[in-house]
Amino acid sequence: MSISNLIVHEIQKHEGERKAILIARPNENPVDGQAEALSAQVTNLFNRSGMNTGRFVNPQGSEEGAQLPALLFKHFKNDTFVDFAGFTKDCAAEYLKYLEPVEEAEGGLLWFNHYELHDTHFLYIVMLKRKKGIGLGADLSLSQIEQIEMEKLHMSLRINLSAWQSGDEGRYISFRFGRAPKFESEYFTQFIGCDEPKVAAKETRKLVDLTAAFCQSEGLPSKQANEFKKVVSEHCQAKAQDREPLAIKEIASQVESRFSVEQANKFLEIADSDSFKMEKEIFVEKAALKKLTRLSGSSRALTISFDSELLNESIAFDADTGTLTIKDLPKSLLKQLQAMSN
Repeated sequence: MSISNLIVHEIQKHEGERKAILIARPNENPVDGQAEALSAQVTNLFNRSGMNTGRFVNPQGSEEGAQLPALLFKHFKNDTFVDFAGFTKDCAAEYLKYLEPVEEAEGGLLWFNHYELHDTHFLYIVMLKRKKGIGLGADLSLSQIEQIEMEKLHMSLRINLSAWQSGDEGRYISFRFGRAPKFESEYFTQFIGCDEPKVAAKETRKLVDLTAAFCQSEGLPSKQANEFKKVVSEHCQAKAQDREPLAIKEIASQVESRFSVEQANKFLEIADSDSFKMEKEIFVEKAALKKLTRLSGSSRALTISFDSELLNESIAFDADTGTLTIKDLPKSLLKQLQAMSN
């Protein structure tokens, strides 16, 4: 990651009040070791679970509604911000307009970070909070200090500027609310001007269901279906690891290489159907992928979970009686059962 521009502004607002004050830094923050360390921490927190994705309602901006896309269209030219400090100050002023009507909301630090990664330009806008801490002076005396809270992100936004500027129809906006209450997530989404935000976990679960529906529609044998689901899971895991969006056409290519062009087209047809209406690209949530390769269920007294490839191998299901027969029990469970039978 190569940081091009970085600046922090402060918004002062107390809970229960409507008045907010913007304290704007006149010049950009220096890109030094501390800035790079904080940027790395923000990125690490941002890439955890719970991401939403979307696009601007009006990519080039309009006089009404959110002004963020219009400000970007005005200031970001040829992969460069003409006046980054001015752009961020205008953004912060717009943010105030959505913050002030919400009495329950508080202010904080607005972090703006323009960086380049793999020839792609990105912009972070992150709301950071202060917290109280304990400092140790040179004379070993203890004192209370203020520091930036980095255990969690409250609200954060990342825009793929290169994708937005090229007119990409994909979901080039990613954002997180952390544990922010609903009233904060609502005004933050309004500030972004985001069209139909999607939750990564929900989109991933749709992909899991889509894969299962395709296997069923093609009548794939259990072993062949499990092998294909495993391939899809591994491909998705790699995308999640690289923090890159997954194009549905990539999965269709996997179908084509293992089956046929006709079946790849069938996969895309199901993806576009009213039952799924999959986006062209989605961000993958690792935890939501488990159902691709595992079968599980639980009640108050019983929990069962196993790799789907064990079905018809060491685990047999009788559909007529609704029972499972399990062979090759885990050694730890087997010891417990043997001890109880003695």
